Amino acid sequence: MTPNRGVRVRKPVALKNWSIGQKTMASHLLVAALSILAATVLCYFFGYQYTRANVIDELKRQVVAIARKESRFHSQGLSGRGYIVDMYQNLTNSSVFFVNQDGDAVQMRRYEPSGASAPKVSAEGQDLLSEAEYSTVELFDAIDRQFVDRILHGETITAVQRFAFAGGVIVFAGAPITDEDGQAVGGVILAQPVEIMRTISQELALSLFIGAGAAILLAILLALGQTRMLVRPIQKMTRAARRMAEGDYGHRVAVGSNDEIGELGRTLNTLSLRLLETIESLREERDRLELIIGSIEEGILAVDREMRVVHSNLAFLELMELDSVEDIAQSPRSDVTALVDLMRSVIQSGERGKRQWVNPSQRAVLAEVTAVTDSDNQLGAVCLLADVSEAQRMEQLRRDYVANISHELRTPLTGIRGMIEPLMDGCVDTEEERQNCYCIIQRETIRLEKLVGEMLDLSRLQDGRITVELEPMELPGILEAAIRNMSALAQDAGISLGLETDGTPLRCQGNEDRIMQVLVILLDNALDFTPRGGAVTVFARDAGRQVVAGVRDTGCGIEPKDIPLIWERFYKADRSRMRTKGTG
Repeated sequence: MTPNRGVRVRKPVALKNWSIGQKTMASHLLVAALSILAATVLCYFFGYQYTRANVIDELKRQVVAIARKESRFHSQGLSGRGYIVDMYQNLTNSSVFFVNQDGDAVQMRRYEPSGASAPKVSAEGQDLLSEAEYSTVELFDAIDRQFVDRILHGETITAVQRFAFAGGVIVFAGAPITDEDGQAVGGVILAQPVEIMRTISQELALSLFIGAGAAILLAILLALGQTRMLVRPIQKMTRAARRMAEGDYGHRVAVGSNDEIGELGRTLNTLSLRLLETIESLREERDRLELIIGSIEEGILAVDREMRVVHSNLAFLELMELDSVEDIAQSPRSDVTALVDLMRSVIQSGERGKRQWVNPSQRAVLAEVTAVTDSDNQLGAVCLLADVSEAQRMEQLRRDYVANISHELRTPLTGIRGMIEPLMDGCVDTEEERQNCYCIIQRETIRLEKLVGEMLDLSRLQDGRITVELEPMELPGILEAAIRNMSALAQDAGISLGLETDGTPLRCQGNEDRIMQVLVILLDNALDFTPRGGAVTVFARDAGRQVVAGVRDTGCGIEPKDIPLIWERFYKADRSRMRTKGTG
């Protein structure tokens, strides 16, 4: 079995949780502390070396001076000169040792004031003390003998080490005492305890410690200032970036330096400005798109996969006759439920869907739903609603128009064919009958020409190819001409025609041919729908800045429900109430 291996959990590094100010402060203090520590150690080392060398040099100078002095008095001996030796010790703050050689024996004596110690006796029992102020020092150590021998051979030596005759570590300096010939006849040794150097070293260490503490304190203050100088701009930029993340892109960072941080601040300001411009541009595009979508007459509804409404416009609410789209998925209305089911099926299948129904206002509504997809999956669906009531009505009018035109064209063609066939078959014998056929053919041909002309005029009006040139005119003459053109038809229909004006010249700007065309159409329509014995009146009056002309009849009139549709193309009122002819 494989032993279970424990999962090693990596502990978070504490430094990672530190702020940049803490890291900078710590790095400054670490560098400063290490530098101060190294400088303190070096200063202590070189100070100690300097103090040691200075003490040794001074001791050497003193011992040389004493040796020269003693060389003058070596013949007198040491007796009776204790006060001078005592002065040596007081001036040099050292112990004074005298060395001389008696044959092969080396003697070392140490000056001690009277009563300081009892006379010492050598190992052989001989009394070596010649004067009460001096005591003999035994040289048991080889190192002691080596240094003494070197002095007796004329060397001036110094050392810091342990000597047996001094009873410990001392600062040692020795110089030879010479005679008149320059031969070493003895020597003098100055010995200072090493505690003097230790005291000086301790005082130096204390001074360096105090200096190091002051330097560290100053380094802390400088590190705080430097860290604050470094961190404050970064904190400002952080706050600016946080405000940018919250949507405030107008905030700027005050840049007061030309270093990398200043460059970063300027770059952040540039970024903020560019983001502000980009977002303003996107906002303008969004507002423009919403305005365009809102102005579209078709209803638009966009949903996601969970049927949450993403976008809609007012036209959708108007066509669906809803107050809001928040609860469209829970609406109890059948048409809304049908639309929701259609959008769900489109989202699931990814194929386009279409459905048509009648809303509560009896308007025909057509819904076209398309799935919105990306590279991975569907994102939702978009529904486009259109009011097709007008299109259906226009389609019905087109069918009626085609049927009317077909009927109107068939009638004259049937009449013409009915007259041509007898003429071709030779069934018409007399000239009077032939002339009657010709008259019928001519009348039907004129009627057919009129229908074709109306269709051509309608086509030109729809294409905008008809241009009207205005000219000054007086309207009464044109009205009288229109009445004369229609008087024969009125007489045949038993209807009286009349003209009614206000007696003024009725001067205006217009086109005589088009005004005559409109008047003839209105008179023809009035004669068709006015019963025999009725009256048709053409009237005109001055209305200030314009002249008003029209046709009034005593016929059945137009029902109120048909008045809004009088300008619709091909529209004709109820055929059961009136005679119908023409294209409408």
